[in-house]
Amino acid sequence: MARGEGSGTIGTGRRLFWELAPEDAWKRNLYVVMFAVFVSFTGFTFVLPFLPLYITQLGITNQGDAALWSGLLFGISPLLSGVLAPFWSILAERRGRKVMLQRSLAAFVILIGLMAFVANVYQLLVLRLGIGLFGGVSAMSVALASTIAPRHRVGEAVGMIQATQLASGVAAPFIGGVVVDAFGLHSSFFLASALCVVAFLIITFAYSEEREYGAVTGEANTSVAAKAKQRDSVRNYLHLPLFVGLLVAAFTIQFVDKSFGPLLPLYIATLDAPAARIGTITGIVMTLGALTGSIAAVVVGRISVKVEPRRLLFISLVGGALLCLPIAFVAHWWQLLVLRFFLGFFTGGTLTLVYAIGGRDLPAGAKMGAFGTLAGVGQIGGAAAPFVTGALSKWASLSAIFIVDAVLYLLLIVWVWRMFDRGKATEDAPARTSALAPGDD
Repeated sequence: MARGEGSGTIGTGRRLFWELAPEDAWKRNLYVVMFAVFVSFTGFTFVLPFLPLYITQLGITNQGDAALWSGLLFGISPLLSGVLAPFWSILAERRGRKVMLQRSLAAFVILIGLMAFVANVYQLLVLRLGIGLFGGVSAMSVALASTIAPRHRVGEAVGMIQATQLASGVAAPFIGGVVVDAFGLHSSFFLASALCVVAFLIITFAYSEEREYGAVTGEANTSVAAKAKQRDSVRNYLHLPLFVGLLVAAFTIQFVDKSFGPLLPLYIATLDAPAARIGTITGIVMTLGALTGSIAAVVVGRISVKVEPRRLLFISLVGGALLCLPIAFVAHWWQLLVLRFFLGFFTGGTLTLVYAIGGRDLPAGAKMGAFGTLAGVGQIGGAAAPFVTGALSKWASLSAIFIVDAVLYLLLIVWVWRMFDRGKATEDAPARTSALAPGDD
């Protein structure tokens, strides 16, 4: 029965959420994943910013040791998750993507809840190791978005997931800070675990796995040989200068972005912040950064449709370098707040632009493998940051990481310019044609 121009529309001709046109049916699963990601990441943000405070409550009172432990606990989970991302992606192809998301969320429910009962940092470390081994929601959701969407809209879909991940931190750090100050750190773990239960239920009852195989791509019966060729083309990507440039960009951008978290409460404590309000101030700083970052991700995602995303990425990185450096020399917490606010506007869309460039310029074959690899490498970059941050905080100063971040942005500007310029010249014609999978247009 045709629904296109008649009953499926409202007066203006706009379709309701549940009345998507057949060619847009893929968006339903994307919206479901976005909703689950938003809820679960909100839960994560109730906990992660306040791990340094939790560490001090567990007996690590020396500032340098607390920073080192913060780096370890922040970094170990995403590091393991990023390394294991290819494994979980392959298993998702064989066993089903829905069950992999359910497995990951169930692990979060149990492990985050148990964090409220630890007696020392070693038990907390074991639980963080478990999250790294069995988690992977971030990388899985990005790779999944690349397979849900039609080929020409991969950048849009992945950008929406990235914006959702950032948006989840808009209110959560502030609310989490208030909860921590009012009820204690343990309550934030219970709240985060409960939100992961909600995300699990969303995936269980709203995600329809069959949609992405038939209605979206029209290739439900793709042959084994075709899939093998797609997997082979993923290996071929590593020979493309553009793809290497994207990997370096994803790693560095995530490294800089995740370098703030492990030391932010400790750094704010040195900037004339009231001791009784450190949790709230930390939450406000992170909330403003997430708010501006999510706005930037949405805006640049839309602009990149008409404006060359490489140019936008270059501008974003220049702004990031200019704003990171002064953070190292602030004297009051409100100065950090202002700089973090504007930093979010410039750098919040950088990772979205990386995926937009990949969706536009990379060959079409094996897109899940390519975007899964990008997501995994980016997550490893984010995981490496806390280790470096902790080490610099212990043996240099709490502000040293911001100088390192500014330098990394400057180096990335040069690297991106060279790699993207070379990649554009060598990949436009031959690589895009040779990597096409059978049945692609």
